[in-house]
Amino acid sequence: MNAPHQTTHGRVESPTGALATVDGRVLLSFGGSGYLGLGSEPGLIDAGCDALRTYGAHSQLARHYGFNLGANLEAEDQARRFFDVEGVMYFGAGYLFGLIALTGLAPRCDAIFIDEAAHYCLQDGASITGRPVHTFAHRDPEDLARTISRALRPDERPLVATDGMFATFGSIAPLEDYDRVIAPYDGWLVVDESHAFGTLGTHGRGAVEAAGLRRDRVVAGGSMAKAFAAHGGLALGAADVIAQLWKTPAARGAALGCSAGAAMTAASLRHVRGHPQALTRLRANARVLKVGLRALGLAVEENEGPIATFVHGDARNMQRIQAALMAQGIFIAYSTYVGAGVGGALRIAAFADHQPEHIERLLKTLRDLL
Repeated sequence: MNAPHQTTHGRVESPTGALATVDGRVLLSFGGSGYLGLGSEPGLIDAGCDALRTYGAHSQLARHYGFNLGANLEAEDQARRFFDVEGVMYFGAGYLFGLIALTGLAPRCDAIFIDEAAHYCLQDGASITGRPVHTFAHRDPEDLARTISRALRPDERPLVATDGMFATFGSIAPLEDYDRVIAPYDGWLVVDESHAFGTLGTHGRGAVEAAGLRRDRVVAGGSMAKAFAAHGGLALGAADVIAQLWKTPAARGAALGCSAGAAMTAASLRHVRGHPQALTRLRANARVLKVGLRALGLAVEENEGPIATFVHGDARNMQRIQAALMAQGIFIAYSTYVGAGVGGALRIAAFADHQPEHIERLLKTLRDLL
């Protein structure tokens, strides 16, 4: 019988990255999603502080009243440059992406087809569109094709919703295959890029870039609180589509967010564009980490992403490993998050600020616990 997942709550007392201070103790961290190692980047912190001084703690003047907060406009401008797209919207929290993108595109589709392991925000967004919702097998374009064929009547249009890179195991969706499946139907693709932004693609623009897809029938977006160490969310697409997304209830009622989050988003996008070596370091660290884990006999995804998650025995055994590492000052996550499965999984993530000795220490300590 699986042991219950006991959660303790440590008090974080520093920026989080490769090293983090928790309850006065410095931990070597491979948990979370600070992939580009920007948690303590001075330029981001200064941008957030300056925005608060300029715009205050809160603004009542929202876009649907005819106003535009300067920090939000700057975030959108920097996103256009970074992602090389025409249409961008910035909103206050990444979770809103599913609600905004799916309700905004609902008038352009007749049914929604969603990966069975898709993020909660996509599931929630699909559920309120008023369109029929069908699930297909995880990362399975053939099952998607069968499901669309069974569900759609002639001349109906599908919308496919999926993560670009899935949060728990780091699996990458076969977006090229999905695009081929929906092309004859004039369909749409919605991609949650929260964990792929900053980590996948030649320029770190996400899974859509990595797949080489045009953006004219794709809406991509998600959280800026992962690789970019900022706050809020983005939606990217054709300009006319993004204009339609601004009319959704979530965009009108909850999009503004905090000026500091928008300013940090702009600063982070500018910083990453000017420092491509961060992505190079991240990918080098991810390769070393994954090769080392496979050498221990552990099965982790073979891709360029930073996430290395595995199952080793039952829940009790994985919790034992996680606790033993924590006792030695190393944090990895025992995850029961979306896609983890009934018994959970051990999730390890590489960051750009991990040093070779950090990865070596993790692998050596983990080897003795397996």
